[in-house]
Amino acid sequence: MSQTELVRSIYNERSAKYDASFHVLLAEEYIRIAQPKQNEKVLDLACGTGLVTFLAAEKVGPNGLVVGVDISDGMLDVARSKDQNGKISFIRHDISDLTKLDLPSEGFDLITCAAALVLLPDPLKAIRHWATFLTPGGRLVTDVAAKDVHVPSRILSGIGDQIGQSLQWDQSWVQGENSLYELLERAGLRVKTVFTSKTFQVREYHVDTADEAFEQVVSSPMFRNFGDPSIKDEAKRLFIERFREEAGPVGVLLDEAKMYFGVAYKHD
Repeated sequence: MSQTELVRSIYNERSAKYDASFHVLLAEEYIRIAQPKQNEKVLDLACGTGLVTFLAAEKVGPNGLVVGVDISDGMLDVARSKDQNGKISFIRHDISDLTKLDLPSEGFDLITCAAALVLLPDPLKAIRHWATFLTPGGRLVTDVAAKDVHVPSRILSGIGDQIGQSLQWDQSWVQGENSLYELLERAGLRVKTVFTSKTFQVREYHVDTADEAFEQVVSSPMFRNFGDPSIKDEAKRLFIERFREEAGPVGVLLDEAKMYFGVAYKHD
């Protein structure tokens, strides 16, 4: 299965419950940072269920334009079900290559890509490509999860080599705010700012329920490969062992949902 097909299947499965997550708050933060203006043209990449898309449409008004692009039919079905007036153009397509889409030739004032950058096989190539769809002086707002903040993925990544598994996306290049800054700069954009967001959600994981945490995590399509029957028992043992090491005598790990945000502009 290709990376594109994998991402599509994961988000098709997640689509029904996606809006019951911190991504609602993340979308609101996107709008606060990006500040879409009246009459602007906005391209929302990896738009999912439209959390950013609809908020942007409210800001640009009836004379603006908002286009949402996503690879997942399931996510787009949810988005379209919310668009009672059919005013937003939702397109199913791989956001890594937009060349075959009928997009405005004059370009977009704002491009957003929320919670999806690390899912792409080549983030640098993708951003360079997206920049060609920005108007001169147009801006890109994107994010990546802050390093090591997600407890389950951090632990699974740490034990992966021992069981011949890995995360289904590459986040190894994310070592701090500067990783995103350098990526945007290498893509030829003028970086205005990269910063760590507020914490959108905090979860506590307790050592006495580490086995339950493992079972819950591997039931998710994001981490299901670690629950493969051929390696599940060993993966669970290693997960609990690593959890206990990290939790120490306190016996608790905090999972904070926060992101590195980047805002960059196309040179005039």
